[in-house]
Amino acid sequence: MQDIYEEKGEIKLEDYEIVYQIRDYPIFLTSPHYHNAIEIIYILEGEFVVTISNTKYLLHPGEMVLVNAKEVHSVDILDYGIHRSFAVKFLPETICSDSQSLMELKYIIPYIMSFSNFKTHYTKEEVENSNIKNCIDNIMKEDRERQYAYKFAIRINISNLFLDLIRKVNTINPVDEEIKDSIREEFKNIFHYISKHCTEKLTAVQIAKKFGLRQSDFSAYFKKITGKSFNEYLNYVRICKAKRMLISSEKNITEIAFSVGFSNTSYFINCFKTQMGITPASFKQIYTDPPASVYCGLEKKNKK
Repeated sequence: MQDIYEEKGEIKLEDYEIVYQIRDYPIFLTSPHYHNAIEIIYILEGEFVVTISNTKYLLHPGEMVLVNAKEVHSVDILDYGIHRSFAVKFLPETICSDSQSLMELKYIIPYIMSFSNFKTHYTKEEVENSNIKNCIDNIMKEDRERQYAYKFAIRINISNLFLDLIRKVNTINPVDEEIKDSIREEFKNIFHYISKHCTEKLTAVQIAKKFGLRQSDFSAYFKKITGKSFNEYLNYVRICKAKRMLISSEKNITEIAFSVGFSNTSYFINCFKTQMGITPASFKQIYTDPPASVYCGLEKKNKK
């Protein structure tokens, strides 16, 4: 079984440091890992297979993937030769600090919810027919030239890049403008609480009471903001934790189910399959010493 590891030490929480680097992969790949940062990976040369959770993306130059904070992912290459990618990592707090305007918060919530599910893969056409490519080019230029206040310029380009992503996402899942900003701010705290206590026995009634909301209002707001019911979101967070344990732990499926907060193994398996499209056992198998040829059958989409 491949060991999963938590990547630490690169990003400083106190100043929301942004880590950006161009990587060369002659024969190198990254093992399955996760970190607390959101990561953008943009392909410069060569063909890459980026595995995020149980989904493999075959990427060519000009394509990009967005990896959520705490999401298990790995990078592989198909053959020998020049392989280069540009990666940017930053904590969710970088685009949503505690001092951020409440007016802005409603647009950022999909990206700061722990284990939030947002669009992952961006084709070359999607990148070039937007402001994303320009922002990536500007970040690389600022890092290369390092003029006065270049880190500030990089942060601005990160914000501009996410503005473009947010506008694209809004066409699929529009922000409900009628929800008060104070409610959105409260739900930011609620999401943090759920993430921290998700392995405990939690109910909508309990959380509503803790945060001073009527249960009917809590449930209605939760659905509008997340697109999920409370139980659906809680199971989603638990399963995201279970995915890491399936890869890194020797515990069996029943033990993992109980560890992340499920009291019934069958229900855990059903929820996992609904969310991931495969069983926990099949998910675990994906990361169990896969042969090198596992990538050779991938359809080379978008290849120019």
